[in-house]
Amino acid sequence: MQLMCDCVAVLGSRHGILFDPTARECRLLRFDRFTRMPRFGLRAGVVIAGEEFVFPLAGPEAGGSDFDFVDQRSTPTTVRFIGMHAASCCRVELIATTPFRPRDADFSTVPVIGLSLRVGRIPGIFRWKRRSLDLEQVEAFIELVPPADWQVDQAGPDAIDCRFSSVRAAVKQDFSDVWDTDDEAVAQHDRLVAIDGAATGRRLSQTVCFTAGRDDEEAGRLDVAWCTFSEPVFELHGTRRPFLYAERFAGLDAVCDWARAHFAELTRNTQAVDGICTDHDRGVAVDRMLAYTLHSWLANTWWVPGWFSVWEGSCYFHSTVDVEFTQSPFYLALWPELLELELDNWPDFSNPGTELLGEVGANTSYLSHDTGAHAEASRQYYSHDMAVEETANYLILACAAWARTGRDHLVRKHVATLRGYLRFLVAADSSGNGVPDRGVANTIDDASPAVQFGREQVYLAAKTLAAFVAGERIFTHLGDEGIVGLCRARAGMLREAIDSRGWLGDHYAVLLERGGTLINPWSGQQMECPEIPGWDAAHIYTVNGLVPLDMAGIDVGLDPEHLATDLRTATRRCCGTYGCSHSDYANENMAFHDSMLGLAGVAAAPGWTAMNLLRDVGAGYRGIDLTRMCERYWDWQSTTNTQEAKLFFETFGGNNLCFYPRGVAAWGLFDALGGVAIDRPAGLERSGATVPGSLRVPRLYDADWVAGTCRSIEA
Repeated sequence: MQLMCDCVAVLGSRHGILFDPTARECRLLRFDRFTRMPRFGLRAGVVIAGEEFVFPLAGPEAGGSDFDFVDQRSTPTTVRFIGMHAASCCRVELIATTPFRPRDADFSTVPVIGLSLRVGRIPGIFRWKRRSLDLEQVEAFIELVPPADWQVDQAGPDAIDCRFSSVRAAVKQDFSDVWDTDDEAVAQHDRLVAIDGAATGRRLSQTVCFTAGRDDEEAGRLDVAWCTFSEPVFELHGTRRPFLYAERFAGLDAVCDWARAHFAELTRNTQAVDGICTDHDRGVAVDRMLAYTLHSWLANTWWVPGWFSVWEGSCYFHSTVDVEFTQSPFYLALWPELLELELDNWPDFSNPGTELLGEVGANTSYLSHDTGAHAEASRQYYSHDMAVEETANYLILACAAWARTGRDHLVRKHVATLRGYLRFLVAADSSGNGVPDRGVANTIDDASPAVQFGREQVYLAAKTLAAFVAGERIFTHLGDEGIVGLCRARAGMLREAIDSRGWLGDHYAVLLERGGTLINPWSGQQMECPEIPGWDAAHIYTVNGLVPLDMAGIDVGLDPEHLATDLRTATRRCCGTYGCSHSDYANENMAFHDSMLGLAGVAAAPGWTAMNLLRDVGAGYRGIDLTRMCERYWDWQSTTNTQEAKLFFETFGGNNLCFYPRGVAAWGLFDALGGVAIDRPAGLERSGATVPGSLRVPRLYDADWVAGTCRSIEA
């Protein structure tokens, strides 16, 4: 694979390393913005015949020669660099490892990153270059090249200490925008421990001996654990909370003791987890997207006792509801307990419906866009509500999580909230036709006005339909016939509106209305449009709101042939170099009002990769295999990250949503193609290939991640 920016990070613990070989540097992940991560060098390599050969992870001023050839590879739990020294046929592999194991919080949050140098010798010669050195031994080493404000010292025979300050950013109390922060220096104490080597100053090393007359793939190795322990920095409703791992570890010494005793488990876990995730026949682009999106998601996670949240990448909002909705295939397939933690906390960020709807919103409530920003969670910081979308999102996710797990404690605990949300979706329909037309600004905030804040959107109509179907299921279980009847009636109205007014023969329109009033949520400007530009465009969003219920086998009742045809038509019409744009209406034609410029400027065809992926999951459940699109998505990630550090870059064709978490929607592809549907309360559990032709995908939901075993779905 080409050399490009990538990272490893520990779930929820704010510990990670970003590798940027094209810039010959690394960055350390902690609490501050991604754009301000501390830069340092990592000299990792071998000494061959007195000369140091290193990977391109430190500047040339740090010294050392380049390997003759360097390869880079990525798996869900690792980032790997492979260096070749032609004259000796020495092969050196640097493996950075995170302890990620689905559904195992104790193991996955340990604040330890593994750094392993594996040294071996290939048989024969490398690329017709004469083998001129017959080595008896080499020295494998890892050495920090710190910035001037880091203090790095030897800490005993097998470790080095690293002391520095990180920055804890918090939104200013006189909030003007989320990037205007109060910064606080936070003292950090890290320790790099050699599991089987020795420390000398800033260097950890191990002698590797070769067996005469034999070429071993791995003759020896140097294993190093990069350990940390942080005091509380995350603030929830005004109170600082320790990281989850602090429940198990008293301090840095205890973390280092764990690393010495359990380092081999990192390797075993990599073999188990990566082995399950790569056992499929969908191609290398899918492998790369799964790994890369997981790495970026991990870099955004925060976990303290009673609270789990995910940053919205370069926006730094916590647990943005629409972003988490897009990520829900990942949670529902791998780790539903994480979604349950968010579902339990989101109701605290509800708003009375009267704030948006006036008196008609009495006895209703709706959900905020986010729960905080930077290192604190106390309220929404986004500049406007996405009331209908986020409220519907919660209802759908609550139903899907209950269905997949069979646990109903959350729907019982938050029953009053669920009622208020359903009543809000009714009240948001001012015309009485079932389709919400107030509070309809949505998450697609660089799209055309029709897509972004049109009054009667097919996207939100379909999502609201799914919310009422979810509400009917939940309140049937809870025994509230009044709410059940309300949900059933509203769902019927929405089905009729979507299929009778929205269907245009080969695709669903963006809007159910040709003309009308638009209100720009950014500026508050109102405009009357006899014909709204792009109202009848093909767009990729019709099925996106249905995916969590697809994973539970819950049908919302829309015409299945229409949905399948819409998917094919929109994919074809919207497809570009790196994926599909929001719709096939070109924004460059939107010159009649400056509110139509959007966040992307006058970008003709902006698109969001994760929304493409969510669409692909919905397509898989409808017998359409769009996994080949991953080749386009990967082209965008590699095109960007070979030039600059962006990690998962969500947006193409405009905008700058980078370091983004929600590409993990890709982790729903296996469930979709394998037809995995689990509805425990209904006694439904089925799987079977949904697409014609050869297929082999893992069934992730009930994998044994410790043993590394998993059922395959094959056709």
